[in-house]
Amino acid sequence: MEIFKLNKKNKCVFAIKLAERASRYIVDTEKLTLINNAIEIALTFVQTEKGNGEVLYNFLDNENNGFTIFQEMEIDEKIRDAWDCIIDAIAYITKEIYLVNGEKSFPEPIEMVDDTIFTHMINALKLCSSEEAEFLENLYKDCFNNQKA
Repeated sequence: MEIFKLNKKNKCVFAIKLAERASRYIVDTEKLTLINNAIEIALTFVQTEKGNGEVLYNFLDNENNGFTIFQEMEIDEKIRDAWDCIIDAIAYITKEIYLVNGEKSFPEPIEMVDDTIFTHMINALKLCSSEEAEFLENLYKDCFNNQKA
């Protein structure tokens, strides 16, 4: 997959779809609700190019119910990998929101986010299940073809 061939919007769509797919491995309904709320904010941003990076970033780095804390507390390796994918996807969208809003500085973890995060995101999802490889290929094709339309 050559992610660099996707435009910004389709990279965001790709990231969101990966987060949605990875959320299938999270069984806790409260955590799923938070993931779905973050994904909803990300989708709204893709559709409107409007959003608040701080609001989305708060899902990642919140001392009470941040995704990074959930991942650190998780003992099941597959679920940790799913969190990896979700965290990367939300981090990518968060940075895009900051950039669109003209922000000059970002929280340190977001500062490091660039397109190389997709390699980590994809590998994390593949670690959840060998069946994810086909999903990833189809998703990439859909996103790539979508930008031609």
